Amino acid sequence: MAITDFLAEFRRATEAKWSNTSINPTIYGFQIQRGTRWNVGLSVKLIEEYESVLSTRFPKDFRSFLLEMNGTDLPTLNVNAPAGSQRESVGVYSYPRDIEIVKTLVERIRTSEHEIISDLAGRGFQLTVEASLVPIYGHRYVVCTPDLSRSTVLSIVVHDTDAIVYGNSLMEYLETEFLRATS
Repeated sequence: MAITDFLAEFRRATEAKWSNTSINPTIYGFQIQRGTRWNVGLSVKLIEEYESVLSTRFPKDFRSFLLEMNGTDLPTLNVNAPAGSQRESVGVYSYPRDIEIVKTLVERIRTSEHEIISDLAGRGFQLTVEASLVPIYGHRYVVCTPDLSRSTVLSIVVHDTDAIVYGNSLMEYLETEFLRATS
């Protein structure tokens, strides 16, 4: 399936799912709120500006994603099930709205890059020092390398420097995170 066809169906399916979703107070973690929608995509000029701000080039399918959708319109709710409390957090990151958050996350990754590279190597994934990691949602990062045809997505918990491959492609990641998940 072509990325543009996938993204059109993905938008339709996620927005339909989110129109009927409810926050589950017994599940700890970030949950998408009912009625969440995708923001309108970015222009090519804004994508290039975003790349410039982060000093990287995005993989082709991540660029296609940004052309179609630029983050979500509502924040997620972080549910602390045992305590019964909830707090808001950004949903899928949007440019330029969330650029300061994105830059902070990128810097945190840079300060732990050797530990993250080592952790991933122990799991069979070779991340080079030259790669850039761009946050897309929570602690999920798109790997940006000179090979613009690849778009691995990593899940990285920086304070633990715990890193895993969460999707071998952006499409695989999006399906796993937003369509198969119970949020």
